[in-house]
Amino acid sequence: MKKLTTTLLLVMVCASLSAQSKVREKDILGEWDLVIDLEEAREEVEEELEEEESWLARRFASGISSFAMDIVEKIDIKFDFRKDGEVKLSINIFGEREVEYLDWSINDDGQLIIEDKDHDRRDDRRSNNSFDFSDDDDVWMMKNGKLQVFEKTRKGRLEIKEEIYLKRR
Repeated sequence: MKKLTTTLLLVMVCASLSAQSKVREKDILGEWDLVIDLEEAREEVEEELEEEESWLARRFASGISSFAMDIVEKIDIKFDFRKDGEVKLSINIFGEREVEYLDWSINDDGQLIIEDKDHDRRDDRRSNNSFDFSDDDDVWMMKNGKLQVFEKTRKGRLEIKEEIYLKRR
C-alpha cells in the first residue's frame, strides 16, 4: 500500500510540474531572454521542402530558409519586467540596439499579457519608432520554469508554441 501511495503521489507531482501554471507578479519581475528554438522550425521547413517537386525550387527555398534562420539566431532580445507594469524590451541585431517599452498585466486567468504602450503615454526620449511585439491572441504562462507563449484559438483554447519562450537571466 505504501508503494502504491508513493507512486501515485510521484505521478501527481510530475504531472503538475509539466503542466502550465498561473503567472504571479513576483515570478516574472526581472530580466528574461527570449528563446526561439529554431530546430523545430528547421524540421518543418525541411519536411515542406521534401514535398516540392522542382529540384531548383527546393534548392532555392532551402538556401533562403537557412539564411533567414541564421539571421534569427543572431538576434538577441531581452525583457525586463518592472513592478509598475512596464516591460523594457532590448533588441540587439548585428550590433544595432533598440529599446522599446511595453505594458504587461496578468489577467483573471493568471495569464501574462504583453501589449504595446499607448502612443500618448509613450515617452519620446525612450523610443522614436514603434515596434509591435504583442499579439492579441498570445498569452504567456509558466511551464517548467519558463514563460511559455500560448496562442488563443478561435474556440478559446490555448495552443502552445513550443519554439518560443522566455527564460530567466
